[in-house]
Amino acid sequence: MGSGFSVIFYSTIAGASTILGIIMVILKERWVLKHSHYVNSFAAGLILGIAFFHLFPESLELSENAVLFTFIGFLLFYVLENVMVLHSGSEIHFKVKSNPQHTKGMVMFSGLFFHSLLDGIIIGVGFEVDQRVGLLTSLGVILHELPEGVTTFSLLISSIKEKTALKLSIAVALATPLGALISLAFIGDLSESVVGLLLAMAGGSFLYIGASDLIPETHEEKGLENAGFLFLGVLFLYLLSKTMTD
Repeated sequence: MGSGFSVIFYSTIAGASTILGIIMVILKERWVLKHSHYVNSFAAGLILGIAFFHLFPESLELSENAVLFTFIGFLLFYVLENVMVLHSGSEIHFKVKSNPQHTKGMVMFSGLFFHSLLDGIIIGVGFEVDQRVGLLTSLGVILHELPEGVTTFSLLISSIKEKTALKLSIAVALATPLGALISLAFIGDLSESVVGLLLAMAGGSFLYIGASDLIPETHEEKGLENAGFLFLGVLFLYLLSKTMTD
């Protein structure tokens, strides 16, 4: 399949993953919140593996300023979460409406929407490098979009009406394919060096999501099971990478 079709196809799956997270909260909210740390642990291992094994090395080959832009990508997502109040980890467990963090429904929606928009652009950048990087990047986005769907709906229904929260959560899901379409409009005109810088920023965002959002969730429940799921994510990524390169 062509790279343009791949970008749209996998970004749509990522958006569907967010919607799946929303549906899971609607149907089995208590069960989902109780077991979400396993998904987060696996996703953390996988996206950190993608960042360190693929995005960082590829970006360094394309641009000598990749390390700086990795840090910029990390800081960008820190500022985004700090200002917009969108945490994919343990914050989903707090359901107290008096919590001041949950009185800013539209602010949270704006941050979550922008986050998903960037996820779509990241998928586009990955496929601009090559099919393998695009597929692995898409996999990382898809896997962390599932807990993001849980986060989005859980946070929004704590501060606004459930019907409105559902509509806004679906808008967040649609932001990923929208970001992918935006990337297709400009990505082909960029130089190899600029693509490398964008790839470095994508790696920085993956590093932040894994280390700041997902890994803290693994500490919610003590024990070797969480660590096992994290290492399982790394192992899965390693074996998948070898399969794709053979």
